[in-house]
Amino acid sequence: MKAILARKYGSPDVLTLEEVEQPTPESAQVLIKVHAAATNPSYWHRMEGKISMLRQAYGDPEPIDHAMGGDCAGIVTAVGPDVTRFAVGDAVFGGAKGAFAEYAIAGEKNLVHKPESVSFVDAAAIPTGGLTALQGLRDYGHITSGQHVLIIGASGGVGIYAVQIAKSFDTQVTAVCSTRNSDMVKDIGADKVIDYTQQDWDGTGPYDLILDMVGERPFDGYVKNLTPEGRMVSVGALGMDTMAFMAKMGGYKASEEEERVFNFMAQFKTDDLTTLAQLMESGAVKSVIDRTFPLEETAVAMTMQGSKRISGKVVITMDA
Repeated sequence: MKAILARKYGSPDVLTLEEVEQPTPESAQVLIKVHAAATNPSYWHRMEGKISMLRQAYGDPEPIDHAMGGDCAGIVTAVGPDVTRFAVGDAVFGGAKGAFAEYAIAGEKNLVHKPESVSFVDAAAIPTGGLTALQGLRDYGHITSGQHVLIIGASGGVGIYAVQIAKSFDTQVTAVCSTRNSDMVKDIGADKVIDYTQQDWDGTGPYDLILDMVGERPFDGYVKNLTPEGRMVSVGALGMDTMAFMAKMGGYKASEEEERVFNFMAQFKTDDLTTLAQLMESGAVKSVIDRTFPLEETAVAMTMQGSKRISGKVVITMDA
């Protein structure tokens, strides 16, 4: 089978399209014939190898694990002996190992059935971004009906789902994005859009919940825009080096008596993937696809991912 590998760290030029042996599922694993796989910032960081903790996970000084990609959708073609929820022929989406390939292995717990009304491309786009938005708003932000919610970075891979999930909780959503994405963000449900090239969001509150995907300001700048019981949840650091962001978070948390600022990494949970599937099937949430690329052009897709100027998601398709 064909697969994209990263045998060394660096720019998208290090990605190679190679013929490799098709994997075999074991235990509670599933083999998927991949129809579509989405890019993510995490894959960019893994490819670059500039974050020490990722190098420890993937190999140092060069990667030992060469597989690339995770979020995907496809058809089950084989199952391990302990699999109980899926059968050959099932359409699924979720997270797999090495999804930038014609076939990929996934743990059963990291997959759910794909709704028939949802395309493989749209399903492949949602896992990490959708889970991050859902868990950030619900589990850390404690979102409830009637709240005023500010979403910073609303046109990105997490933001597009955050706007729609927040609206599904019957909240008033103010979304921050650039001029070129304003109409798109309105179309997916934002009640108000702040074009950051024309207006600063600071002072437009107060908000019951701020979900931030940019991470470019001191945390007290967010807190002063919250209601007395408000919460700020940070799920990204696009505006700065990742390690600098984590250091800033650590310093702030150490200085606070009461927790009002939260940072987390999304976890793959079967129940939460099921919630995303239900939201997509009902029409409450949809994916926004900026561009699709064939497997052979994965390096171009990753270059686009690294530009941080994406409207929604970039997806790699395996079909001719």
